[in-house]
Amino acid sequence: MSIKKIYLIIILIGVLCATYFIYANIQPEKLIPSISTGKEEVKSLFPDPAYTSYQMGLYLDTNNRTLYGSTILKTRNTTDQLINEVWFTAYPNAFRNAQESPAPSNAYYSGFDPGWLEFQEFKVNGRQVEFYANGVSVQVITPQDIIPGSEMQFEIKWQAKVPKLAYRYGAKDGIFMLGNFYPALNVWDAAGWHNSYNSLFGDPFCFHCADYEVSFNIPAGYRVVSTGEKMETIAEDNSREIHIIKAQNVRDFCLAVLYDYNESKDEKFRPAIECYFPNRYNDFSAHVLKQSAEIINFFACSWGSYPYNDFKVVFVPMKGFHGMEYSGLMFFSEEFLQPEAYKQRGEFILAHEIAHQWWFAMVGNDQLKEPWLDEGLANWSAYKYLEKYRGVKPPQLDKYAEGINLAREMREIYSTQDYYSTAYTGGEAFWFGLEKEMGMETVNKVLRRYLADYRFNIATTDDLLQVIKKEAHQDMTDYFAKWFKD
Repeated sequence: MSIKKIYLIIILIGVLCATYFIYANIQPEKLIPSISTGKEEVKSLFPDPAYTSYQMGLYLDTNNRTLYGSTILKTRNTTDQLINEVWFTAYPNAFRNAQESPAPSNAYYSGFDPGWLEFQEFKVNGRQVEFYANGVSVQVITPQDIIPGSEMQFEIKWQAKVPKLAYRYGAKDGIFMLGNFYPALNVWDAAGWHNSYNSLFGDPFCFHCADYEVSFNIPAGYRVVSTGEKMETIAEDNSREIHIIKAQNVRDFCLAVLYDYNESKDEKFRPAIECYFPNRYNDFSAHVLKQSAEIINFFACSWGSYPYNDFKVVFVPMKGFHGMEYSGLMFFSEEFLQPEAYKQRGEFILAHEIAHQWWFAMVGNDQLKEPWLDEGLANWSAYKYLEKYRGVKPPQLDKYAEGINLAREMREIYSTQDYYSTAYTGGEAFWFGLEKEMGMETVNKVLRRYLADYRFNIATTDDLLQVIKKEAHQDMTDYFAKWFKD
């Protein structure tokens, strides 16, 4: 065949392909999944943090305790399948009725007061869509199948009621604790959607990391503390302020709105440590700042660097939790502003919540399916800090000598006591037992590799056990059998 004929055939093929794309009104690149090389073997990458961002405009009416929100959520179908539905978590709906609320009764300081999140508008790629709320989970039907590699944009208008409640989502004495306050996109992987449900204990969450850009409008005189960094504050002529906040690669986005609070900072090193506490209490922050820096340094030197420029400790009127972790920020119960209470239990809680910056914020997990994975490791991490810096001996865990079944989902645990004895104490016992089995040096190698392999991703128990096997250089079958039972 002559060279001229070959060229003619190539040109003809090109014309036919171009005609097809024009006729089908499809861009050629849309047919090719835009999944970056090297990520294809990593599990649970929808929504992929590299392509996911939230832009939120928020307006807080402090008198009515109502938060008005608009969200533009951008992501990409990084799966290998068509997407025709997506699921969100709307955590404020956990507080709609007294029987199902996860908050303890004593946290409702004025009697039961409902909280909720409602949608005014939901668009996918510019088109109105149907959605169905069932408790804290929301199913959204896409207007057409989203092919692999395609961009996805959600436009959501919503409002949330903040209850009179001393809890991780609630308000008391002019203090707004806004944990998991916004509609958040759930995780999809080969096992399907990781959807939340209401639980009377624990953390019913599974989220991927994302970038956030938030415009938050509040009355002047309030202080805003949040995940990420405040970029700008704009004063309006109606006695309100707009705070512009950005956060990159964070597991979640948390807000605290504070009235009559003091602030203390330690900016000598990175990360900078910030502490916020009510004016009515004596300044106890110097010790908290110093110890927070000490804890972060210990964990960073042991397993890997802390990822953000700052870390914030916010003392809040919270019942049901002594502390609560969020990316770059923690809520700390006001009870620990008392030096004796802090010494007895506060140091451990501080170390536990900071440990979650590694085992939750950086290495995520499905806290409904495998609650032991982050809680047990955070407990053990806190004890390792106290042992090194405070000379505290590890707890006696003789009753766990033969192990306990850690392979239990939240729905298979029937009481708060059972939850803590399994996820927290049972989980820490697994790690203390692993120390005896492998030695502390090898355990640290396991955790360094675990962090490196799953940093800003989501890990499972199987993932962790595979890492342990690789570093152990010994048969771990009998040890694992004690902790994971059918």
